[in-house]
Amino acid sequence: MFPLAESHSGTMTRRLLSMAGIVVAGTVLLTGCGALGAASESPAGPAVGQPLPDIGQPDIGQPESAPQPGFGGSEGGDTGGQPGVDVPQQDADGEEVIVQGSVAMQVADPIEMADAVADAAAARDGSIDRRSEGASTDFQPAWAMLTVRVPTVDVEGFLDALRGLADLSSVDVSEQRVGAQVRDLEVRVNAARASVDRLTELLATAADTETLLEVEAQLTERTSELEQLLSQQRSLADQVAMSTIEVQIRSTTVDGPTGTPTFWDGLIAGWNAFLAWGATFLFGLGQSIPALVVLAVLALVVWLIVRRIMQRMPSPTTPPQGAVVVNPVTTPTPAAATQSTE
Repeated sequence: MFPLAESHSGTMTRRLLSMAGIVVAGTVLLTGCGALGAASESPAGPAVGQPLPDIGQPDIGQPESAPQPGFGGSEGGDTGGQPGVDVPQQDADGEEVIVQGSVAMQVADPIEMADAVADAAAARDGSIDRRSEGASTDFQPAWAMLTVRVPTVDVEGFLDALRGLADLSSVDVSEQRVGAQVRDLEVRVNAARASVDRLTELLATAADTETLLEVEAQLTERTSELEQLLSQQRSLADQVAMSTIEVQIRSTTVDGPTGTPTFWDGLIAGWNAFLAWGATFLFGLGQSIPALVVLAVLALVVWLIVRRIMQRMPSPTTPPQGAVVVNPVTTPTPAAATQSTE
């Protein structure tokens, strides 16, 4: 009994020791994995053969009170080494707006009025993006059209200047609030800039060629995305800072006795059209005469050759008048005629 008990207790002791060894080995392995993970996240860069850390979605959380580069940032704010854009215009509620509108007017001389409108825009640091003009005719009055861009803060002053130049037929000005787009672009620009900075630091600490190539590819892609976002930010800031006003100017009078065509006007127009058609026909005929002469000469030569060939061909023989042509197949011989008589 006692030897059996001692053998059983020895077996239990060996099992307990084996389980304790397994627990200790597992603890050591877990501790080593944690140390390796901490080392891969350190600024020294990823270890050889280890996957790159996920930096596709950097932390973009920022308090709204912090200065943002580009839109709404302070003059001395941090721009992360990137050129900023102008601070957009804000309305009374502190939100960015885009102002667009159109103005129509009628004056005696639209061309002269267009020059005055351009001067009024230049006096307020504005510009003319497009200018079109048309002179007066018997059927259409003179006109001018300008696309004016003026600072948003000077839109009211510009409209007052136009009212001082002439009576405005219509004025249509609208505002579009783009504060949400501005803030969204700010967040996306900051996120892309932070991603580029992290990739730049990671590129400087790459341990092998494979890691270096992968980081360079990601850095190129993120830099392109950042440039696109900055371009959109600058475009939006320009639309907010500078308002676009379409100015249409038409004449109140037309040159000539009337703007309605008469029978005499139609007759003159028809005669002029006939003369133009006749001149065109004669011009075409003059152009075709050399070609017609050449074609006529070629036709004459071909006719002479054919005629010469026809003359050399033998003429078909005709039987003399009154002669009977006997068909040997149908005419019976004398012997056959005698036999038939008998």
